[in-house]
Amino acid sequence: MVVLCAGHFLIGVDGLAVAIALPALQRDLGVEPIDGQWVLSAYGVAFGGSLLLGGRLGDLYGRRRVLSGGMTAFATGALVAGVAPGLGVLIAARALQGLGAAAAIPAALALIGSLFPAGTDRTRALSLLAAMASLGIMSGLLLGGAVTDLLGWRWVFLITVPLSLAAAVAAPRLLPEARAEDRTGRLDPPGALLVTAGLVLVLFAVTRIGHEDAASVLVIAPLVLGLGLLAAFVAHERRAPSPLVRLGILRVPSLTAASLGVAANAVAFTAIVYVGTLYLQVALGYRPLQAGLAVLPLVAVGFVVSVSAAGAISRRAPQRLLLMSFACTALALAWLARAPTPADYVRDILGPLLVLGVSLPVGLIVLTQEAVADVEGDERGLASGIFETSQHLFGGAIGVAVYATLLTETAGTTGHADGYRGAFLAGAALALSGLLAARMSRATACDPRARGGLPGPR
Repeated sequence: MVVLCAGHFLIGVDGLAVAIALPALQRDLGVEPIDGQWVLSAYGVAFGGSLLLGGRLGDLYGRRRVLSGGMTAFATGALVAGVAPGLGVLIAARALQGLGAAAAIPAALALIGSLFPAGTDRTRALSLLAAMASLGIMSGLLLGGAVTDLLGWRWVFLITVPLSLAAAVAAPRLLPEARAEDRTGRLDPPGALLVTAGLVLVLFAVTRIGHEDAASVLVIAPLVLGLGLLAAFVAHERRAPSPLVRLGILRVPSLTAASLGVAANAVAFTAIVYVGTLYLQVALGYRPLQAGLAVLPLVAVGFVVSVSAAGAISRRAPQRLLLMSFACTALALAWLARAPTPADYVRDILGPLLVLGVSLPVGLIVLTQEAVADVEGDERGLASGIFETSQHLFGGAIGVAVYATLLTETAGTTGHADGYRGAFLAGAALALSGLLAARMSRATACDPRARGGLPGPR
């Protein structure tokens, strides 16, 4: 279990530490915020676009093996990012980290489904994963600020290298192997290429809106081409003998609801990770370490909730918990949008952070256990990949691009309050879209065996 948690811990460290270091990185390399956000988005696109392939690799070739290889690639990318001479190499290294994480994370989540029986034991294991991710985020906040202030932003990447390599070495030694019972299928490289290229082009179009007119060819052309590639991906998957995504799996109600819900949850969290840290450093003048400490109450509360809530959550109706979670998240982000500039931390910022510290992890725990509850063991890796794709693509890539565009259009680099206010309100509106996922989980509020007429959890 320690090895399984290591990947989630390191992903949490990486995400927040890099976000805290981003303003210093942009100043040192002399890049504009709309370009610098690709340090986050390149990771998110590679991660989100490759999670489906990563989940399938684990099903076919062994989840322990894929977990170890993914952590090795993650460490290699971190090392290259730490010594990168410019933005181009740094972005490429971040993409390599994303590819490594795309292999490791669904393998770890699928191993949970294989090693722990459905019910309280599995819920506790999934909650522990969420808790370790929260602990990683907490560490990332502190390390990101302290390391950036004392050693420089490059060490934010370098400190994760030895831990990632240790996890890669420990996985084959400590974990049992697990894979799908039916391994007659093959990989689907064309499908992986189509979906990844399509997502990259759509995201590029979104980021260019901050630089170009919305009707510019640099926006319209990649957007149309990207959507075309995604349509081609769907058509290819329908006729492929061994598809990357068996489209029928999307008819599992709990998986579909969980994937939609985690996208809304992740976009709301990105409003804090990306917009919040920029607001604290640019608009309020906090140093990186101060910004990390300012957000720490959210993560500390989230860690306690993740550790202690497993038993209670397993006995509650998922729909009710999700409705409360998304409503509280939206209210907290709207509360942050009312913060003045300059703002008083205790009066204007601390309250909504504490609310988010409860609502975000509760939503994530419920959604995570719903994602794999009704999926056959042979396809748990694929289900994990779909779920994680929704979370990290929308939270780590599309969400960052949308918020960066909003800030560029309204606030630029001046720290004007209206830009951050608009971004927080956008996050609140997107969190409300998670209420739809909560309504879709209606059947799960009762007997788990009644979920969409499917067999009970395995």
